[in-house]
Amino acid sequence: MKIWLSPLVLGVAVATAIPSDLPLKLETRAEIKSRAANVHLRLERAVDGPIDFTYGSCSSSTLQDSHHTVAKVEAQHGQRLVWMIPEKAESNGCLSAWDAKGALVGRSEPQVLHHQWKRRIQKRGPESIKMNGTGFDHVGAWFEGVKYLEQQQPGPVDVEKAKAKEIAIVGAGMSGLMTWLVLSQAGLTNLTIIEGGKRLGGRVRTEYLSGGPFDYSYQEMGPMRIPDTYTDPSSNKTFNISDQQIVYQLAEELNKLNGHDASLSVNFIKWIQSDRNGLNYRNSVRMPSGLPPTINEIGLNSSLGPVPVELSASAKGLQADLAEYLPGPEFNDLIAKNIFRAHSEWIKNGLKGLGGDVWSEFAFMVNHLGGSLADASAIGRTSYESFWASIYNGFYFVYGTWKTVDGGLSRLPAAFRPLVEDVTVMDRRIERVSYEPTSDRVTLQWRDNQTSQALQSASYDYAVISAPFTVVRSWRLPPLNPVLSSAINSMKYYGACKVALEFSERFWEHYANPIVGSCSTSTDIPTVGNVCYPSYNVNGTGPASLLASYVSGDVGASWLGRSEAEHVQYVLDATVEIHGEAVRALYTGNYNRRCWQLDPLAVGAWGSPTVGQHQLWIPEYHKTHSNLVFVGEHTSITHAWVSSALESGIRGGVQLLLELGLVDEARATVDKWMARWIDV
Repeated sequence: MKIWLSPLVLGVAVATAIPSDLPLKLETRAEIKSRAANVHLRLERAVDGPIDFTYGSCSSSTLQDSHHTVAKVEAQHGQRLVWMIPEKAESNGCLSAWDAKGALVGRSEPQVLHHQWKRRIQKRGPESIKMNGTGFDHVGAWFEGVKYLEQQQPGPVDVEKAKAKEIAIVGAGMSGLMTWLVLSQAGLTNLTIIEGGKRLGGRVRTEYLSGGPFDYSYQEMGPMRIPDTYTDPSSNKTFNISDQQIVYQLAEELNKLNGHDASLSVNFIKWIQSDRNGLNYRNSVRMPSGLPPTINEIGLNSSLGPVPVELSASAKGLQADLAEYLPGPEFNDLIAKNIFRAHSEWIKNGLKGLGGDVWSEFAFMVNHLGGSLADASAIGRTSYESFWASIYNGFYFVYGTWKTVDGGLSRLPAAFRPLVEDVTVMDRRIERVSYEPTSDRVTLQWRDNQTSQALQSASYDYAVISAPFTVVRSWRLPPLNPVLSSAINSMKYYGACKVALEFSERFWEHYANPIVGSCSTSTDIPTVGNVCYPSYNVNGTGPASLLASYVSGDVGASWLGRSEAEHVQYVLDATVEIHGEAVRALYTGNYNRRCWQLDPLAVGAWGSPTVGQHQLWIPEYHKTHSNLVFVGEHTSITHAWVSSALESGIRGGVQLLLELGLVDEARATVDKWMARWIDV
């Protein structure tokens, strides 16, 4: 490898004359900020090939003077090369082209390598991601793009053909829609979205119990809220929660693309997560008003609430021992500023260097700290999950403020409708996926109706699979590597059941201690869980819908074998018991019940990987398998949040762009959707 001293290294400004009469023009059209770039070719006169493309000194006169070879190909006008830049490449060199006789036939302007990788690692701020030698970190960043390209060894790129590739996106949930947007804005022209149901949005599902979005009688049967800001309790400084900003940015983008059409607008309002006037109905205790005591009243008089359980001395000791291994308040700052680096730090160095992904909470307390089974259970750490989900969800719920979409979260996917309606096929449930190596194509198969024996099929160059693994595991798939197959077949999913009831008036706001929004009302009535009051149209008139029951996990599963009518009646009776018999007369009879495990297109509410599975599986999601790319909230570093799905869609889109050699478009996507909030 040739070493030269460039003007940048010498610290002097030297103008190097680039011959203007050479037949082959070479240029880069984007800042070079990572170890991958596109080189654009413009052929002004025929050149005998193959052509050697190199990088080195701008004054080199022979091929041998080059620092490294970029490619050796037959040059064609309009082609692009994928330039994989070695770590030790110096800035301010030139790209050169040499014909079969070794004569210079093309030279670029000096190339400024903004991403001086080893120096950049040293200069990163405390909130940035620590990079490895490839320029990315698969458990800290969202995608190891450079390493991916090195493994692919891409050849020259025919841009027109690359952008005309036939791409199927299976699933029109938020990750599938985001993948479409990324690829569409990168210029791909042959995209098809295949949706198994009759609507956009997947598990983002607002149900309007009467009227429309701005009649304000709706409830969120899927995600309800978006984390927004975090206030550091030690400094009282407030920060945006960076990973969530992608949701707000997407809304801005969709509003712009739809010409700010009010019927499609996505606008945010405050979500009220807690209210001290929420009711605490336990042991049938009521106040003279006939209502259960509020949280505030119990705070003033603890005898109104349940008798607190006193931990034993050994349980307190175990709790203290565990606290020594968990991250301190400074880790919350890191989650707020860069959750990707926080994830990386926890996976690699969590639990005092033992590794944060290899212990469940329960196993760590019992098997490492030596606590008893009873003490571990007493302090509530009985999850089969690793600590990571508790850490980031605890951060969101304890320290965050929230927003939601005015008119319902379904307005977010609905804003895609005019953009994708001509490329979306509805009500097509994929059953089989196959890959043919000879044609390098993916075939998808389905039935026109679920009782038909005949399978229909269509083939594509690539397929992006955004369906949940709970659905994909029932498909016939091409041979996949054991790790990815394990993820598809073994990923655990949380279940959740919600029941929304409509009332003719907002009675909860009419109390002497009015309840304004929040999910603060709770009860010991079995399998009811939390009660959530709407954060929108506060003090409005007309009908309004109450989320009268929200239960998840094993508690929610208890309703799966019982009828909808039985479930709704049980929740209505519980609502009346909590709020008083007078509210029964206010019930309009309109309701919605959704148990996500009963939905054939979801079969679960959100992905919930267990011990070691982030560390094992995430690198596999960042690979293309038999021309299949897998996205969805289950493939992200966080789960259950809208941002998780969007982030995975961006990653999947970038992954496919790199697969096609469209490095400039991949970089532009990162700059637009990720670099604005996260340092990648």
